[in-house]
Amino acid sequence: MKKPIVIITYARSLMSLTVAESCRELAGRIVAVDSVDLTPLGFSKNCDEAAVTADCRSDPQGFVDGLVEVCARFAGEPIIIMPVFEEMELLARERHRFPANVTIAAPEAEAIGKVTPKHKLAETISGTDIPAPATEIIGDGKSGLNEPEGFTYPFLVKPSEGAGGRGISKVEGRDELDAYAAGLREKDVILAQSLAPGEDYCVSALCRKGELVICSAYTNLEQFPKEHGAGVVRETVDAAPFVEAIRKIARETGWDGIFEADFMWTGEEGDTPLLIEINARFWAGVRHSKLSGVDYPRLLLEQVLFGEIRSDPGEPEIGHRSKVPMIWMPSAVTEAFSETEYAEKLSDAWEHLQTSGESLLERVGRFLGTLGSAKSAGEAIDDIMFRLTDRSDLDIDLIAEDDPRSALGVLFIASHLARHGKLPPEISYKPMD
Repeated sequence: MKKPIVIITYARSLMSLTVAESCRELAGRIVAVDSVDLTPLGFSKNCDEAAVTADCRSDPQGFVDGLVEVCARFAGEPIIIMPVFEEMELLARERHRFPANVTIAAPEAEAIGKVTPKHKLAETISGTDIPAPATEIIGDGKSGLNEPEGFTYPFLVKPSEGAGGRGISKVEGRDELDAYAAGLREKDVILAQSLAPGEDYCVSALCRKGELVICSAYTNLEQFPKEHGAGVVRETVDAAPFVEAIRKIARETGWDGIFEADFMWTGEEGDTPLLIEINARFWAGVRHSKLSGVDYPRLLLEQVLFGEIRSDPGEPEIGHRSKVPMIWMPSAVTEAFSETEYAEKLSDAWEHLQTSGESLLERVGRFLGTLGSAKSAGEAIDDIMFRLTDRSDLDIDLIAEDDPRSALGVLFIASHLARHGKLPPEISYKPMD
């Protein structure tokens, strides 16, 4: 069998690096795709070329058109598109736009539509015995928010669409609910969700035609932003408490591919984990999942290529820990950084560096120096050093040690500023436009 062209989307993300690393052996050629250039995957040794398309959020049809054009360059070649993030739903819907030699590694659009947007999941599981907190649509940014029936304060409010914990807030009373509503965009549809006891657990799964193939779980020991962020220090835990719910989700939706489920659980054997949401995409800790024993991108590619998994699916190493370093995410230092100041310093730094006469490497070096000096106060240094050295024995959940060029992907920040006039949401932690 001829090795396929593998097109990997959302090349700005660290997730795409893991997907490429995992797919390298089976791929004849790897193409990185994003709406910005100078991405981590574009610089990676595991990438053969990069292409720039329209942004899938602001111009979804332009994004699909661009991908169709990229595929046309490889007419007659077997092509597999590996969607990494939220574009998975769009590409599942637009399968018909692609020629017969293109396979999209995503579940059917009908299956995704049963769990996305978030209120669809509540509808899907309402007739099942899958444990979940009460969830209700309470309004939108245009008409305002109503107090949910049968709820008592406090409860969570969250956008029906979104990722990475953006827009999630706990409200203690009507005043806080109104204040939250004041910051919404007109198109934001908001859910209320009753509070679930315990901590957040991320459960990753690969399914085949509605049947669970393998799953694993990890929890965030520290995260950024503090309450609802995408995770910083991660630890693999036993997935057994979640397996039955994951099996039911797979069967209820007929899922074929990967997904990530968020649960809240006390960790006590007598308590039942509650399903919070399903994400039809790869997850922030996909490299952690790989480091701890389960290579989901590789397994997914095998399933798409051969109709089955041909390698050992592996076993998750319970207790495995990994971290994301400070230089890429200020999360490891919690209170040591001011989120707004950090974003402003990045923006100011790039405005100067883009117009400088220095070489690429000189500019990158000076930018990294700016990152290191973006501290809210001198007394934060001791706290930062403690947090970093205390986890010095952990695997780095970031990039492969033998792929250092991908670190130049910090330049995607500059590319995003140049193309869109603002910092990307991955850096600014503002709601995605």
